[in-house]
Amino acid sequence: MGIIIEKRFLNVPEVARYLGFSTSAIRKWVRLGLIPFCKVNGGIRFDIERINKWTEKKIDNSHIFN
Repeated sequence: MGIIIEKRFLNVPEVARYLGFSTSAIRKWVRLGLIPFCKVNGGIRFDIERINKWTEKKIDNSHIFN
Protein backbone atom coordinates (compact mmCIF):
# COMPACT_ATOMS: atom_id res chain seq x y z
CA MET A 1 0.00 0.00 0.00
CA GLY A 2 1.32 3.48 -0.87
CA ILE A 3 1.76 6.46 1.37
CA ILE A 4 -1.13 8.92 1.43
CA ILE A 5 0.07 12.52 1.46
CA GLU A 6 -2.43 15.12 2.58
CA LYS A 7 -0.33 18.27 2.55
CA ARG A 8 0.98 20.18 -0.44
CA PHE A 9 4.57 20.90 0.67
CA LEU A 10 6.91 18.24 2.04
CA ASN A 11 10.22 18.55 3.86
CA VAL A 12 13.31 16.46 3.09
CA PRO A 13 12.46 13.42 5.27
CA GLU A 14 8.87 13.38 3.99
CA VAL A 15 9.81 13.51 0.31
CA ALA A 16 12.52 10.90 0.89
CA ARG A 17 9.96 8.55 2.43
CA TYR A 18 7.43 9.36 -0.32
CA LEU A 19 9.94 8.58 -3.10
CA GLY A 20 11.61 5.69 -1.27
CA PHE A 21 15.11 7.18 -1.12
CA SER A 22 17.42 8.30 1.66
CA THR A 23 17.46 11.86 2.94
CA SER A 24 21.10 12.10 1.88
CA ALA A 25 20.12 11.23 -1.72
CA ILE A 26 17.41 13.91 -1.68
CA ARG A 27 19.83 16.50 -0.29
CA LYS A 28 22.37 15.57 -2.99
CA TRP A 29 19.72 15.97 -5.71
CA VAL A 30 18.82 19.39 -4.28
CA ARG A 31 22.49 20.42 -4.27
CA LEU A 32 22.88 19.27 -7.88
CA GLY A 33 19.59 20.81 -9.01
CA LEU A 34 18.16 17.44 -10.01
CA ILE A 35 14.86 17.67 -8.13
CA PRO A 36 12.35 20.56 -8.04
CA PHE A 37 12.27 22.35 -4.68
CA CYS A 38 11.71 25.75 -3.15
CA LYS A 39 12.92 27.52 -0.04
CA VAL A 40 10.33 28.45 2.57
CA ASN A 41 11.57 30.45 5.56
CA GLY A 42 15.08 29.15 4.84
CA GLY A 43 14.01 25.49 4.71
CA ILE A 44 13.88 23.21 1.69
CA ARG A 45 10.35 22.24 0.69
CA PHE A 46 8.96 20.13 -2.13
CA ASP A 47 5.63 20.83 -3.83
CA ILE A 48 3.97 17.41 -4.05
CA GLU A 49 2.31 18.31 -7.36
CA ARG A 50 5.65 19.24 -8.93
CA ILE A 51 7.29 16.11 -7.48
CA ASN A 52 4.57 13.91 -8.99
CA LYS A 53 5.01 15.54 -12.41
CA TRP A 54 8.80 15.28 -12.10
CA THR A 55 8.66 11.55 -11.29
CA GLU A 56 6.33 10.94 -14.23
CA LYS A 57 8.89 12.57 -16.56
CA LYS A 58 11.78 10.64 -14.98
CA ILE A 59 10.14 7.20 -15.17
CA ASP A 60 11.85 6.51 -18.51
CA ASN A 61 15.15 7.99 -17.32
CA SER A 62 15.68 5.86 -14.22
CA HIS A 63 19.42 6.67 -14.28
CA ILE A 64 18.54 9.97 -12.55
CA PHE A 65 18.04 8.02 -9.31
CA ASN A 66 21.61 6.68 -9.20
